[in-house]
Amino acid sequence: MRRRILPLGLAVLFISPGFAQPIPVAPAGAANQGSTPASTIWSLTDSAKRVHELAPELRAAEAEIAAREAELEQADAWPNPTVGLRADNRLGIEDGSGGSGFTQFAFSQPLPLRRLARQRAVAEANLDSAHENRRSRQLVLERETARVFHALQLAEAKRQLARERQQLVAESPGTARKAGADRLFRYLTPLERQRLAILNEEASQAVIVAEQELQNARIDFRALLALQNDAPIALAAITLPQTPADLEVYVRKLDAHPALAVARKEFEAAQAGIAAAESQRYADPALNLYREREFLAGQRRNVTGIGVTVQIPLWDSANYMVAKAGAEAGRAQAQLAMVQRDARNSLAQAHLRLSRLLEQAERLRANLLEPAREVYALTRRGFGAGELNVLALVDASNTYFDARTRHLELKSECALAAADLRLAAGIPIIDPAKEVAP
Repeated sequence: MRRRILPLGLAVLFISPGFAQPIPVAPAGAANQGSTPASTIWSLTDSAKRVHELAPELRAAEAEIAAREAELEQADAWPNPTVGLRADNRLGIEDGSGGSGFTQFAFSQPLPLRRLARQRAVAEANLDSAHENRRSRQLVLERETARVFHALQLAEAKRQLARERQQLVAESPGTARKAGADRLFRYLTPLERQRLAILNEEASQAVIVAEQELQNARIDFRALLALQNDAPIALAAITLPQTPADLEVYVRKLDAHPALAVARKEFEAAQAGIAAAESQRYADPALNLYREREFLAGQRRNVTGIGVTVQIPLWDSANYMVAKAGAEAGRAQAQLAMVQRDARNSLAQAHLRLSRLLEQAERLRANLLEPAREVYALTRRGFGAGELNVLALVDASNTYFDARTRHLELKSECALAAADLRLAAGIPIIDPAKEVAP
């Protein structure tokens, strides 16, 4: 009896009106949003803001800025003066009175005549470089945030697609059959039943794999945003980014890229370091004031004097400092040239990749996804009517869901390519002053 009921039940599944309806294309990224507890829906901008608040990379950059600010404050500081006191028994010996006392008070102040202004120029350039370095790290963090965010979007969309596929393959015959429906039941051969069972198991395995990928993506997302393990996560749906502007629009703004600014400021600091090294070849001259107590003309008298101390560079002229500073300037100049070359190349590649991916995604949607959806719907109806065999149904099913999966992957790749373009062009996500954004 069971051998007869099973073929009849499967026939009801494939000839029921619900089975023959066109397959709706569920919006990508909608997975898990309906069952998620009430919480804020994370957008890429919100995620980037939280990463900025918590990322140790930015705290390290801010600490570097604080250190450079301290260096700038110290660059204007004069060297400390020197005070000296001397006590001896010379006067007591000379006048025969004996005893000892203070006989000299000396004050010496080094005079940084040329050094301070040059030190300040180096410190200012280093401080500007630290600020630009923070902006550069911010861009890198936004790129990493986009990678984790879009990976989670894709994992949720794939899980939703896998569940939809499983539901369509293994839909309950009892809910598909309408009361009083006058339809002929199609007889399914043992081979067809076995092939449908395999199709059902493939869909179940796809759900398991999608669940595992989703869990891994959630772990990465929670770790990056420092969320609790049980914190609910709801993401905005995955969408295609906008078509980027012409390449020249980004090229005109490339000079303001933080990475270029860092290299440029380092070169400026190295150039200023040459002048600072030249000013430090010799020790600062020192102004000396002294007051001594002497025994003159048979009496104890106070003597006041002034003098200047200047170093004579007989053995060490500190030429190595100037040579080292010049070499550092040459290295910084070469580094700037490399960054400029690589920045233009990276920008062109990122712009080309995003443009091609967007074109490919649209072509796949129009020439593959939509036709595959129509073919799948027609094949389901034809199989239910007995006009097509199970192999045609399996092929149409695989083609349709493979096309949807590839379309989701292309949307994710486009979103990641847009993040690459923002990084290459130096466009932050959360800066409203930027007018051009992919």
